[in-house]
Amino acid sequence: MTIKLTYWSIRALGEPIRHILRYQNEDWEDNALQPTAGSFREYVSMRDQEDMPFGNLPFIEDDGKKVTQSITIMRYLGRKFGLYPTSAEELVLCEVVEQEIYDLRNRLTAACYDYYGARGPFPASEKGVFDHEFMKRTLLRRLRERIPKFEKTLTKKFLLGDKPVLVEALTGIVCSIPSTIYVDFLLYEYLDQLRQFLPEAFTSCNNVLNYLLRFKELPNLREWFESEEYKKGNYINAPHAEWNGID
Repeated sequence: MTIKLTYWSIRALGEPIRHILRYQNEDWEDNALQPTAGSFREYVSMRDQEDMPFGNLPFIEDDGKKVTQSITIMRYLGRKFGLYPTSAEELVLCEVVEQEIYDLRNRLTAACYDYYGARGPFPASEKGVFDHEFMKRTLLRRLRERIPKFEKTLTKKFLLGDKPVLVEALTGIVCSIPSTIYVDFLLYEYLDQLRQFLPEAFTSCNNVLNYLLRFKELPNLREWFESEEYKKGNYINAPHAEWNGID
């Protein structure tokens, strides 16, 4: 059955979900809403349906059920496709990394969107109102502290490394395949968004940069990253954001 993803036509919180579906070469539909007033009204009507009590974007429809909240969706797809940690130790590592990278992505959102408007107040600002440059400098300080921690963590091909797989029972040949899990799809996308916003925070972090390159070589994803659709560029944040990844 086709999985249907509903989200805005931007990368933001939706792109890790798209990546995991591309990687699986899954039959899926990308219901990408344009960030317009009309689409927002459509979203509100979908959000308030009884079969989605905590409605929000993104959400997916799969096998007659709806799943919302981006991290929940990633965990759901991880379990569905066997991209989930298999031991208690691995699970703890994955959940810690998941929450760390999600926290940084939320800080990027806070730096790029004026949710308070001219009304204020905006306490995390020298001006008392939204100040993009101040928030950007604040995030840069945070990244310079936290990205080196990812540098120490991402020492394997992927977060959990490679797993040996018996590919030929008769000959006993064993090879390694990329042991990607759902968190790798979050890590790639949000690290890449942060790298594009503040590239200076990634200077000399070769483990992180090489990790990003390896991810783009994964089966099915390589074809996506080499496609004209990808190369034309996609908004990271909505067009009205102070920084949207295009302008």
